[in-house]
Amino acid sequence: MSEAKPAGEPEAPKRTEYVAESPNPLAPRPVPPIDETDSERPRRDMAPLMRGGMIGLLVFAGLLALLLLFSGLGWLSLPGFGVAAVPTRELILDESADASSVLGGVGEAYPGPPATVPPPGPPPGPPPPVGAQFEGYYYVFGGERILGRPVAEAREVNGRMVQWFERGRMEHWPEFTGTPYEVQLGRLGVEYTAGREFARQGYFVGASELRFFPETSHALGGAFMRFYDQNGGLAVLGYPISEEFDEVLADGGTYRVQYFERVRMELHPEHGGTPYEVQLGLLGTAMYRNESRPNTVQPIPTPVPLP
Repeated sequence: MSEAKPAGEPEAPKRTEYVAESPNPLAPRPVPPIDETDSERPRRDMAPLMRGGMIGLLVFAGLLALLLLFSGLGWLSLPGFGVAAVPTRELILDESADASSVLGGVGEAYPGPPATVPPPGPPPGPPPPVGAQFEGYYYVFGGERILGRPVAEAREVNGRMVQWFERGRMEHWPEFTGTPYEVQLGRLGVEYTAGREFARQGYFVGASELRFFPETSHALGGAFMRFYDQNGGLAVLGYPISEEFDEVLADGGTYRVQYFERVRMELHPEHGGTPYEVQLGLLGTAMYRNESRPNTVQPIPTPVPLP
Protein backbone atom coordinates (compact mmCIF):
# COMPACT_ATOMS: atom_id res chain seq x y z
CA MET A 1 0.00 0.00 0.00
CA SER A 2 1.21 3.50 -0.72
CA GLU A 3 1.73 5.94 2.04
CA ALA A 4 -0.67 8.88 2.25
CA LYS A 5 0.87 12.26 1.43
CA PRO A 6 0.69 14.89 4.15
CA ALA A 7 -2.02 17.39 3.72
CA GLY A 8 -1.02 20.60 1.87
CA GLU A 9 1.97 19.04 -0.01
CA PRO A 10 1.76 19.74 -3.84
CA GLU A 11 1.56 16.78 -6.16
CA ALA A 12 4.58 15.83 -8.34
CA PRO A 13 4.40 17.03 -11.93
CA LYS A 14 2.96 14.52 -14.35
CA ARG A 15 5.20 12.73 -16.86
CA THR A 16 3.44 14.26 -19.82
CA GLU A 17 3.98 17.74 -18.50
CA TYR A 18 7.67 17.08 -17.89
CA VAL A 19 8.26 15.83 -21.43
CA ALA A 20 6.50 18.84 -22.85
CA GLU A 21 8.48 21.31 -20.76
CA SER A 22 11.87 19.54 -21.08
CA PRO A 23 12.28 18.24 -24.69
CA ASN A 24 14.77 15.52 -25.60
CA PRO A 25 18.27 17.07 -25.59
CA LEU A 26 19.22 14.87 -28.60
CA ALA A 27 16.43 16.22 -30.76
CA PRO A 28 17.41 18.91 -33.34
CA ARG A 29 16.88 22.45 -32.20
CA PRO A 30 15.31 25.08 -34.41
CA VAL A 31 17.85 27.13 -36.44
CA PRO A 32 17.60 30.86 -35.91
CA PRO A 33 16.79 32.86 -39.07
CA ILE A 34 19.82 34.10 -41.06
CA ASP A 35 20.30 37.80 -41.27
CA GLU A 36 20.58 38.60 -45.02
CA THR A 37 23.00 41.39 -44.27
CA ASP A 38 25.48 38.80 -42.90
CA SER A 39 25.66 37.01 -46.30
CA GLU A 40 26.70 40.26 -48.01
CA ARG A 41 29.47 40.98 -45.55
CA PRO A 42 32.14 38.70 -47.23
CA ARG A 43 31.44 40.34 -50.59
CA ARG A 44 31.87 43.76 -49.10
CA ASP A 45 35.10 42.62 -47.46
CA MET A 46 36.46 41.27 -50.78
CA ALA A 47 35.53 44.28 -52.92
CA PRO A 48 38.62 46.37 -52.01
CA LEU A 49 40.89 43.40 -52.76
CA MET A 50 39.30 42.84 -56.18
CA ARG A 51 39.58 46.51 -57.08
CA GLY A 52 43.21 46.54 -56.00
CA GLY A 53 43.99 43.44 -58.09
CA MET A 54 42.42 44.92 -61.22
CA ILE A 55 44.34 48.16 -60.79
CA GLY A 56 47.56 46.16 -60.42
CA LEU A 57 46.85 44.23 -63.61
CA LEU A 58 46.14 47.43 -65.52
CA VAL A 59 49.40 49.00 -64.30
CA PHE A 60 51.36 45.88 -65.28
CA ALA A 61 49.78 45.80 -68.75
CA GLY A 62 50.61 49.48 -69.25
CA LEU A 63 54.25 48.99 -68.26
CA LEU A 64 54.55 45.98 -70.57
CA ALA A 65 53.09 47.97 -73.48
CA LEU A 66 55.61 50.78 -72.85
CA LEU A 67 58.52 48.30 -72.78
CA LEU A 68 57.42 46.76 -76.08
CA LEU A 69 56.99 50.22 -77.63
CA PHE A 70 60.45 51.37 -76.54
CA SER A 71 61.98 48.10 -77.77
CA GLY A 72 60.32 48.47 -81.18
CA LEU A 73 61.58 52.07 -81.51
CA GLY A 74 65.10 51.00 -80.64
CA TRP A 75 65.18 52.97 -77.37
CA LEU A 76 65.45 49.84 -75.29
CA SER A 77 66.91 46.41 -76.02
CA LEU A 78 65.05 43.46 -74.53
CA PRO A 79 66.11 39.82 -74.91
CA GLY A 80 63.66 37.98 -77.14
CA PHE A 81 62.18 41.12 -78.69
CA GLY A 82 62.97 43.18 -81.76
CA VAL A 83 64.54 42.42 -85.09
CA ALA A 84 67.68 40.89 -83.59
CA ALA A 85 65.66 37.99 -82.13
CA VAL A 86 64.57 36.75 -85.58
CA PRO A 87 67.29 35.23 -87.79
CA THR A 88 67.25 37.00 -91.15
CA ARG A 89 69.25 36.88 -94.35
CA GLU A 90 70.85 40.12 -95.51
CA LEU A 91 70.32 41.10 -99.13
CA ILE A 92 73.50 40.22 -100.96
CA LEU A 93 73.88 43.13 -103.32
CA ASP A 94 76.11 45.42 -101.36
CA GLU A 95 78.45 44.83 -98.43
CA SER A 96 77.03 47.91 -96.73
CA ALA A 97 73.47 46.55 -96.85
CA ASP A 98 71.45 47.60 -93.83
CA ALA A 99 68.20 46.47 -92.19
CA SER A 100 66.17 47.72 -95.16
CA SER A 101 67.63 44.96 -97.32
CA VAL A 102 66.33 41.92 -95.45
CA LEU A 103 65.65 39.10 -97.87
CA GLY A 104 62.06 38.20 -98.55
CA GLY A 105 60.66 41.49 -97.26
CA VAL A 106 57.69 42.84 -99.18
CA GLY A 107 58.22 46.27 -100.65
CA GLU A 108 61.69 46.73 -99.14
CA ALA A 109 64.17 48.98 -100.91
CA TYR A 110 67.14 47.29 -102.54
CA PRO A 111 70.58 48.89 -102.49
CA GLY A 112 72.39 49.49 -105.73
CA PRO A 113 74.70 46.89 -107.25
CA PRO A 114 78.39 46.82 -106.35
CA ALA A 115 80.68 49.02 -108.38
CA THR A 116 82.46 45.94 -109.71
CA VAL A 117 79.37 44.56 -111.49
CA PRO A 118 80.06 44.32 -115.25
CA PRO A 119 77.66 45.96 -117.72
CA PRO A 120 74.85 43.88 -119.24
CA GLY A 121 75.82 41.42 -121.91
CA PRO A 122 78.00 38.33 -122.11
CA PRO A 123 80.75 38.37 -119.50
CA PRO A 124 84.21 39.06 -120.91
CA GLY A 125 86.23 35.87 -120.63
CA PRO A 126 85.44 32.65 -118.80
CA PRO A 127 83.06 32.67 -115.83
CA PRO A 128 84.47 32.72 -112.30
CA PRO A 129 85.04 29.33 -110.65
CA VAL A 130 82.55 27.80 -108.24
CA GLY A 131 83.70 28.55 -104.70
CA ALA A 132 85.34 25.79 -102.67
CA GLN A 133 82.52 25.91 -100.10
CA PHE A 134 79.91 25.38 -102.82
CA GLU A 135 81.55 23.09 -105.37
CA GLY A 136 80.06 19.83 -104.06
CA TYR A 137 76.63 21.33 -103.43
CA TYR A 138 76.55 22.96 -106.88
CA TYR A 139 76.08 19.59 -108.55
CA VAL A 140 73.80 18.28 -105.80
CA PHE A 141 71.41 21.18 -106.46
CA GLY A 142 71.40 20.53 -110.21
CA GLY A 143 74.47 22.30 -111.56
CA GLU A 144 74.11 24.54 -114.59
CA ARG A 145 70.54 23.41 -115.35
CA ILE A 146 69.26 24.82 -112.04
CA LEU A 147 71.84 27.44 -111.05
CA GLY A 148 73.50 28.39 -114.30
CA ARG A 149 77.10 29.58 -114.51
CA PRO A 150 78.70 31.77 -111.80
CA VAL A 151 78.42 35.51 -112.39
CA ALA A 152 80.73 36.48 -109.51
CA GLU A 153 83.32 34.90 -107.30
CA ALA A 154 82.40 33.63 -103.85
CA ARG A 155 82.91 36.29 -101.23
CA GLU A 156 82.07 36.99 -97.63
CA VAL A 157 79.20 39.39 -97.02
CA ASN A 158 78.08 40.26 -93.50
CA GLY A 159 79.90 37.25 -92.09
CA ARG A 160 78.49 34.76 -94.60
CA MET A 161 80.05 33.30 -97.75
CA VAL A 162 77.80 33.69 -100.82
CA GLN A 163 78.12 33.28 -104.56
CA TRP A 164 75.84 34.51 -107.32
CA PHE A 165 74.92 32.38 -110.32
CA GLU A 166 72.85 33.13 -113.41
CA ARG A 167 69.73 31.51 -111.95
CA GLY A 168 70.36 31.53 -108.21
CA ARG A 169 72.51 32.36 -105.23
CA MET A 170 74.28 29.89 -102.94
CA GLU A 171 74.69 30.76 -99.26
CA HIS A 172 76.87 29.11 -96.62
CA TRP A 173 75.26 28.85 -93.17
CA PRO A 174 78.04 27.78 -90.76
CA GLU A 175 75.58 27.57 -87.86
CA PHE A 176 74.11 24.52 -89.61
CA THR A 177 77.43 22.79 -90.27
CA GLY A 178 77.00 19.04 -90.46
CA THR A 179 73.33 19.24 -91.45
CA PRO A 180 71.61 19.30 -94.87
CA TYR A 181 71.06 23.05 -94.38
CA GLU A 182 74.72 24.07 -94.26
CA VAL A 183 74.48 25.36 -97.86
CA GLN A 184 71.16 26.79 -99.00
CA LEU A 185 69.82 28.46 -102.12
CA GLY A 186 68.65 32.04 -101.74
CA ARG A 187 64.92 32.75 -102.03
CA LEU A 188 65.33 34.74 -105.24
CA GLY A 189 61.75 34.18 -106.38
CA VAL A 190 60.47 35.88 -103.21
CA GLU A 191 63.02 38.68 -103.43
CA TYR A 192 62.52 39.31 -107.14
CA THR A 193 58.74 39.64 -106.78
CA ALA A 194 58.81 41.72 -103.58
CA GLY A 195 55.90 44.16 -103.60
CA ARG A 196 53.84 42.18 -106.14
CA GLU A 197 50.61 40.42 -105.23
CA PHE A 198 49.62 37.12 -106.81
CA ALA A 199 45.97 36.02 -106.65
CA ARG A 200 45.62 32.71 -104.86
CA GLN A 201 43.89 29.57 -105.96
CA GLY A 202 40.90 28.26 -104.01
CA TYR A 203 41.31 24.93 -102.26
CA PHE A 204 40.78 21.80 -104.30
CA VAL A 205 41.61 18.12 -103.94
CA GLY A 206 44.84 17.45 -105.79
CA ALA A 207 45.13 14.85 -108.54
CA SER A 208 47.94 13.29 -110.54
CA GLU A 209 47.89 16.08 -113.15
CA LEU A 210 47.24 19.03 -110.83
CA ARG A 211 48.56 19.58 -107.30
CA PHE A 212 47.43 22.07 -104.63
CA PHE A 213 49.86 23.53 -102.07
CA PRO A 214 47.91 24.67 -98.97
CA GLU A 215 51.07 26.30 -97.56
CA THR A 216 50.84 29.06 -100.19
CA SER A 217 47.38 28.40 -101.73
CA HIS A 218 48.78 27.92 -105.22
CA ALA A 219 48.51 25.09 -107.74
CA LEU A 220 51.05 23.31 -109.92
CA GLY A 221 50.44 21.16 -112.96
CA GLY A 222 51.43 20.20 -116.49
CA ALA A 223 54.98 20.70 -117.75
CA PHE A 224 55.90 22.81 -114.74
CA MET A 225 54.90 20.04 -112.32
CA ARG A 226 56.95 17.49 -114.25
CA PHE A 227 59.99 19.78 -114.14
CA TYR A 228 59.40 20.39 -110.43
CA ASP A 229 59.31 16.68 -109.59
CA GLN A 230 62.35 15.87 -111.74
CA ASN A 231 64.62 18.63 -110.37
CA GLY A 232 64.54 18.54 -106.59
CA GLY A 233 61.00 19.71 -105.90
CA LEU A 234 60.44 21.51 -102.61
CA ALA A 235 64.00 21.09 -101.30
CA VAL A 236 65.56 22.89 -104.29
CA LEU A 237 62.83 25.06 -105.82
CA GLY A 238 60.59 25.83 -102.84
CA TYR A 239 56.82 26.31 -102.76
CA PRO A 240 54.97 27.95 -105.67
CA ILE A 241 54.16 31.59 -104.87
CA SER A 242 52.09 32.35 -107.98
CA GLU A 243 49.91 30.62 -110.54
CA GLU A 244 50.86 30.12 -114.20
CA PHE A 245 50.40 33.31 -116.22
CA ASP A 246 51.80 35.10 -119.27
CA GLU A 247 54.53 37.67 -118.67
CA VAL A 248 56.67 39.89 -120.92
CA LEU A 249 60.32 39.26 -120.08
CA ALA A 250 63.49 41.25 -120.67
CA ASP A 251 63.94 40.02 -124.25
CA GLY A 252 60.52 41.44 -125.17
CA GLY A 253 58.93 38.03 -125.61
CA THR A 254 55.81 36.83 -123.80
CA TYR A 255 56.20 33.57 -121.94
CA ARG A 256 54.09 31.39 -119.69
CA VAL A 257 55.79 31.63 -116.26
CA GLN A 258 55.29 30.59 -112.66
CA TYR A 259 57.20 31.88 -109.64
CA PHE A 260 58.51 29.73 -106.82
CA GLU A 261 60.31 30.69 -103.63
CA ARG A 262 63.74 30.27 -105.24
CA VAL A 263 63.17 30.32 -109.01
CA ARG A 264 60.97 31.34 -111.93
CA MET A 265 59.91 28.65 -114.38
CA GLU A 266 59.47 29.62 -118.02
CA LEU A 267 57.76 27.60 -120.75
CA HIS A 268 59.57 27.73 -124.11
CA PRO A 269 57.30 26.01 -126.65
CA GLU A 270 59.92 26.47 -129.37
CA HIS A 271 61.85 23.73 -127.56
CA GLY A 272 58.83 21.47 -127.11
CA GLY A 273 59.70 17.80 -126.82
CA THR A 274 63.25 18.55 -125.60
CA PRO A 275 64.70 18.92 -122.07
CA TYR A 276 64.72 22.69 -122.63
CA GLU A 277 60.96 23.12 -122.96
CA VAL A 278 60.91 24.35 -119.34
CA GLN A 279 63.79 26.57 -118.27
CA LEU A 280 64.56 28.59 -115.15
CA GLY A 281 64.72 32.36 -115.49
CA LEU A 282 67.99 34.26 -115.04
CA LEU A 283 66.93 35.79 -111.73
CA GLY A 284 70.46 35.68 -110.31
CA THR A 285 71.87 37.77 -113.14
CA ALA A 286 68.93 40.19 -113.03
CA MET A 287 69.20 40.77 -109.29
CA TYR A 288 73.00 40.91 -109.20
CA ARG A 289 72.95 43.62 -111.87
CA ASN A 290 69.86 45.26 -110.41
CA GLU A 291 68.02 45.08 -113.73
CA SER A 292 64.44 46.27 -114.14
CA ARG A 293 61.73 43.78 -113.23
CA PRO A 294 58.40 42.97 -114.83
CA ASN A 295 55.22 44.03 -113.07
CA THR A 296 52.62 41.95 -114.89
CA VAL A 297 49.44 41.45 -112.86
CA GLN A 298 48.54 37.78 -112.58
CA PRO A 299 44.91 37.13 -113.54
CA ILE A 300 42.61 35.63 -110.93
CA PRO A 301 42.90 31.86 -111.31
CA THR A 302 39.91 29.82 -112.42
CA PRO A 303 38.56 27.78 -109.50
CA VAL A 304 39.10 24.04 -109.76
CA PRO A 305 35.79 22.18 -109.14
CA LEU A 306 35.68 19.94 -106.10
CA PRO A 307 35.03 16.24 -106.76
